[in-house]
Amino acid sequence: MHQNSLLPHQQLDWNVSRLELQLTEHAEDTAIHLDLARAVLSRTLFHRGPEKEAARALSLSRKVLQGEPAHLEALVIAGFALVGMERVDAADRYLDQAEGIDGNHALLNLARGMLARMRLDLGPAIRHFEIACRQAPEAWETHLELGRTLMLLAKKEHQGKRLLERAQFHLVQALKLEPPADQSAPMLRDLGISCMMSGRHRQAEKFFIRLREQPEMASIARYHLGSVAYALGKYNNAIQHYRQYLREHPDDPAVLGRMAMAWFQMGDWNRAREACHQALVVEPENVTAKHVLGCTLLEEGEPNEAIRVFKDTLKDNPGHMPSFVELARARQRGGDSKWLVQALNKEVGRFDRLPHGGSMDPQRLTRQRISVILQELSGMGAAFAGVVLQGIAHTQDEALRFQLWEVACRMARVAAAEETCMALREPGRHYGPQLGRMSLAAADVLPEPVLAGGLRVDEEDLKRGAVDRHPPAGDVTAHRMNLERERANARAYQALLLVSIGVRRSPAGKALLRQWAEAADPELATAAWAALAMYGEPEATKRLTERAMQQGASRAVDILLKRVMPPVAKAEPRRVSDVEQTRCTTCGREAGEVTHMMAGAHAVVCDRCVIKVRQHRESMLAPDDARCKLCDRSHFEVPGLYRHNNVDICSKCMKLSLGLLEREEVDRFLATW
Repeated sequence: MHQNSLLPHQQLDWNVSRLELQLTEHAEDTAIHLDLARAVLSRTLFHRGPEKEAARALSLSRKVLQGEPAHLEALVIAGFALVGMERVDAADRYLDQAEGIDGNHALLNLARGMLARMRLDLGPAIRHFEIACRQAPEAWETHLELGRTLMLLAKKEHQGKRLLERAQFHLVQALKLEPPADQSAPMLRDLGISCMMSGRHRQAEKFFIRLREQPEMASIARYHLGSVAYALGKYNNAIQHYRQYLREHPDDPAVLGRMAMAWFQMGDWNRAREACHQALVVEPENVTAKHVLGCTLLEEGEPNEAIRVFKDTLKDNPGHMPSFVELARARQRGGDSKWLVQALNKEVGRFDRLPHGGSMDPQRLTRQRISVILQELSGMGAAFAGVVLQGIAHTQDEALRFQLWEVACRMARVAAAEETCMALREPGRHYGPQLGRMSLAAADVLPEPVLAGGLRVDEEDLKRGAVDRHPPAGDVTAHRMNLERERANARAYQALLLVSIGVRRSPAGKALLRQWAEAADPELATAAWAALAMYGEPEATKRLTERAMQQGASRAVDILLKRVMPPVAKAEPRRVSDVEQTRCTTCGREAGEVTHMMAGAHAVVCDRCVIKVRQHRESMLAPDDARCKLCDRSHFEVPGLYRHNNVDICSKCMKLSLGLLEREEVDRFLATW
């Protein structure tokens, strides 16, 4: 057996023939039975051997178990062979028996992982593969299966950057461990797909170009190269790759649909439509082709026909959100508010009755539809805010009720913002506390340049306001009183605008507020400092506290500061740079002895210690009152907290350190590829 594998892979056919010959001479030798069982099992699991090989491995291992019913290796091989035969219940029985003897067995956990993955239990599958990787870190099979399963989970969840990073790391480890030649090409394919999923399209392209050199994989490489080119916006290149693929697979509807997408992106409606029809002739229910056909019809000015296509697509594929998005958008563009309102009422009304979970997850799908409808209704104006609010009465789900409330409020704010924006463009005519309050209420949707421009109110504006906004003054004294009233109104207005700018917490706004804090008179400077306090500026808090003490309003200001200041973020650990002279608090190693170190609030921890904690975390649980020495989190804030050599480290910081280690490994591999 190769030192970098759990099963034999080299010269399998020759080894099987040799072992078969030995077995004819030594029919009762259990060691030969086991060696032959391993070889044929390897052939059927990893080298496209016929399914009957798995049955043969089962028969050989059972022969051993007849004489030794508790033979660990034979039980594992029998269970693994049944996994290969997809006889899950029978496999469970053998693997359970083996685990009762010794659960610390890499091949056993590899089999357990494959069995769980066959049942689509990806979480348990990943856990078993992780254990197998720890038990056999130099075996390429464990890294390969863990990487592939992490990719499956990332694809299933439609997210998970960290999952993809881990998948790439283990796929790279598997490739570096020099697997058999017939495994290299599938690994290149998997690495390329993982790079595409994580947005690293340039690196994916390199893998698929190399994969194209393998005759048996050239066709699939062209397919993926087309997908990479499409993702990079090289639609003409994508079409050329897809054409080459179609020479060997002329009636592949999926690729014809993708070609239609590329033609559509290039604005060639005729060819896009032609490719759609070609795909639909082969597969009348091809979702991609139907969707692109609908989009093409919209671009060609045939909304009614496009709507018919989208409705037909959703009838057979209710979970196809791109078609629903285009359908709702087409209705909104056509001014069909009645359809949008009815659709909202329908989706909200049935939400509470829908089951949650499963591959489709009807509740999640309905929430997505509701979000699309709300977005289109928002574009039709604040008149529909009331319709959105009415939906709250038709659901008891608090998250959905809050979403509806939030959208209705935003629609109202946008409507108010439009009116406010017009007034702010002429501050000399419209300044006053009321406009300031309206600006504050709509601050998050108002353009910041408009807010900044609204601060400009000069003496001439005040004089004009003293005349235009008041009855005729009988004497100079009355006129001066009117002027002072306008000055007070203008200052209140400017103060509210400064606070409105603070609400947005933008870098440009912060710079403007600091100018006013340093140059304005004390009262407006106080408003600017109050706005800067929303950024968490210590100097602003200090100035406000001092002013509050002078005015006897310390308690009121303290309460307000607690409400408006941003929460203090936990200090995240950082990577120690190569030039820093430091040692690991846990083990005393210097930077040159490890790959990297993480420095936190009270300690420095190297990657070797993190790996050790991960491997033995069950026996390293920290006491209940412990806090992480890197980020200061407690047991209540993280899933796990562990103690190693009197240094506590939490699961969050462990993931951060391990993620950095894995990213660096993958980056080095991709850079030298």
